[in-house]
Amino acid sequence: MIFGIRNQFLMITAAAASIALALSCSAVRAQVPQTPAPEPIASSSQPLTLSQVTETAIKIMPSLESASAERDLSAAMVDEARAPMLPSVSYDTEYYQAPGYSKVITNGGQSDTMLVLNYTLFDGGRRMDLLRAARFAAQASSQGVNAARLQVKFDAALAYFNLLRARQIENELGTSRARLDQYVAIINTLRRGGRAISSDVLKIESARDQARIAQLSARGERQRASVVLGAMIGEFDRDDLSVADIPELPPAPRGDLDRNPLMIAANRRIQSADAAVDAARAEADPKLSLNLTGGFLGVNPPYTIDHNFGASYDGLISVPVFQGGLIRAHISEAKARLMAAQASRRELEFNLRQRLSDAMVRYRQAQQQLSAITESQPTADNAFALYWTRFLGGGSATLLEVLDAYNQAEQLRIERLQQKFALRQASAEGRLILGIE
Repeated sequence: MIFGIRNQFLMITAAAASIALALSCSAVRAQVPQTPAPEPIASSSQPLTLSQVTETAIKIMPSLESASAERDLSAAMVDEARAPMLPSVSYDTEYYQAPGYSKVITNGGQSDTMLVLNYTLFDGGRRMDLLRAARFAAQASSQGVNAARLQVKFDAALAYFNLLRARQIENELGTSRARLDQYVAIINTLRRGGRAISSDVLKIESARDQARIAQLSARGERQRASVVLGAMIGEFDRDDLSVADIPELPPAPRGDLDRNPLMIAANRRIQSADAAVDAARAEADPKLSLNLTGGFLGVNPPYTIDHNFGASYDGLISVPVFQGGLIRAHISEAKARLMAAQASRRELEFNLRQRLSDAMVRYRQAQQQLSAITESQPTADNAFALYWTRFLGGGSATLLEVLDAYNQAEQLRIERLQQKFALRQASAEGRLILGIE
């Protein structure tokens, strides 16, 4: 029966490292305070600005934390791939007893204590290829953080523009209702003077009621937009947020699609997969390793230690001859991953170009619509003023014609706000696709 006790130094150090890591994590948790939540930015009486909203959203949105965790994981995998490039050192201690064997041959037992150094001198460049693949993968993950940051900025800006539009529409409908209240009072005065009939009063009151309903609906849209924006900045259940007006309209985005972080990440994944193919091919190359030891082996430790500290060295060349097609399978798997990465990159470029073209078309359409509305608004206002003057002066204009002209002018004002939002949305989406901060 063979009794053996073998202690690997690496196992000992790994256990000690685990204990030390646990203690250090406990110490860090005890000494380092948790990152405080950002202070509410909507508590002041001042309206929110676009920069405040985007900066706060970047700080609190969990998508950025997830992307940062992926980046840290990839960085750790780079360290893991770099480790085989360095020598490994282990400490071995063994006591061996073989009572069933002849002592003339085995000496009955054996003890050894050795410090072992292993190093791979040549492996066909496989370790370097794996390190390159890990580095490219880490760069792709780093671009994932940039992509998440741009997406959060886009979502926050879109929520800001939506709230701005909803507030402006609500204000415009409120102004319209106030004007219609005045017109109701004027028509009632005309009816009492015999210059208007009861149906005119009913028509103008009906128009005023419709404006009030539209204003309430717009208020609900504004409150929902406020809740959406508040959730992005940590102000939940806030339906009364106020945002600052943006008088200028953004220009059409210009840039190169290759600046998009998703495109950069896709290119890095292709490079990583290509390096993995080289690493798989290198598995078929010879491998040269060196083994150095120091210590004692046998029954006379002092004599062994006195003789050059019991040093020994060993060189080993290993050549894979037959592994049942394992290396060929690894190469095929790596090539398939490379083809998948290339196809993913082409698909991403196709989708991004399609989205960019759509955004630019929507931007130009909104621009043209705004130009047409700017030209048409004075005509609509003059038409209403003409019909209203004719009606008040007892001309041939009817109240239906007056209300029709009024609604046309009012719809142009509302449509102008809608097209401003559409233009800002298209510009923001174009900047997102082009990777512009």
